[in-house]
Amino acid sequence: MQDSHIAPAPRAATPEGEAAAGSGVAWPSSKPAGGAPNTAAAAGRGGAPLGARIDAAMAASAQTKDAAPTSRNAASIAEPAARTFPESWREDLSGGDRAFRKTLDRFESPAALAKAYKELTARLSSGDLKATKPPPANATPEQIAAWRAEQGLPQNAAAYVDGLQLGDGTVTGEAEKALLASFAEEAMKGRWTADQYNQAVRWYFDTQDRLAAKRGEADAAFKHEALADLTREWGHDYATNRNAVAQFFDRSFPADFKEALLTARLPDGKLLANHPTFNKAILEVAKAINPGGAMLPNASGGGLSNVESRIAEIEGKYMRAPHGSDLWKSYWTGDAGARMQQEYRGLLAAREHARRGHAG
Repeated sequence: MQDSHIAPAPRAATPEGEAAAGSGVAWPSSKPAGGAPNTAAAAGRGGAPLGARIDAAMAASAQTKDAAPTSRNAASIAEPAARTFPESWREDLSGGDRAFRKTLDRFESPAALAKAYKELTARLSSGDLKATKPPPANATPEQIAAWRAEQGLPQNAAAYVDGLQLGDGTVTGEAEKALLASFAEEAMKGRWTADQYNQAVRWYFDTQDRLAAKRGEADAAFKHEALADLTREWGHDYATNRNAVAQFFDRSFPADFKEALLTARLPDGKLLANHPTFNKAILEVAKAINPGGAMLPNASGGGLSNVESRIAEIEGKYMRAPHGSDLWKSYWTGDAGARMQQEYRGLLAAREHARRGHAG
């Protein structure tokens, strides 16, 4: 009979996490959240079914994940790991383009390259940089003029020359205008700005000035060297021989041709008039043409009397002229004065040479 059966004593609910008696296994509480008892009785164990216990465990795990991060993983969430790039990033980006590879060498990292690209695109967008596309090959003169005006370029070659500014108050001479005009034509073809033309012309003239200064220094050094050479060889006859050479040129060539000849330069850049070999050769020619002319002044009808009269003229008219007057300057200053002084020394040497001859 059923009534005679002894009903089993109800199993007491175990606290959450406490091991069931005799099972050795801890089971999660069958009591749902909020303290309400679970209405589904556990079959044969007095607890929740296995599936319900697994669902409860997963829910508890999800709650743990949603909880605030610990101090250990908080840093990894707030501070993502720094990204690194391979050492070969330049080769990878260049794709075998050597020129672009050299450009990439200017950047320390891809981040620097990206920053430069961002700045460039910003300038392009703002209009600071705009592509200068030349007018088409079949453009009309009006279209070309409009394009040059839009680009801020001089309209023609004359505009380059007229607007030339060299700085420091420098003004070009008439002899240089042809060169400047020819250079301006090249500037037109190259679509140079006025500033570019000014800089190029300024560089050219500065270079010419430096070369002229160096040439002047070289001329002075060579002249000093030649003078020492001729002085050693001619000795006391130096003044007489120099006067003979000067007379030969004065009597043999027109003034303009004589100037061109004496200022001519040898292949090494030295002045022909300063070369000792040239002076010695001219002296021999002068002596062969007029043996007595070497002792005479640069005047026709030369003789000792003419020598004396020319010496007296130089001494009285030029050397003793009022200080600062034009006649005084003709002897004591400038190239003309240097030539007259040379003539005077030659006359004195010729007079002395003639007197020695008469005394012998």
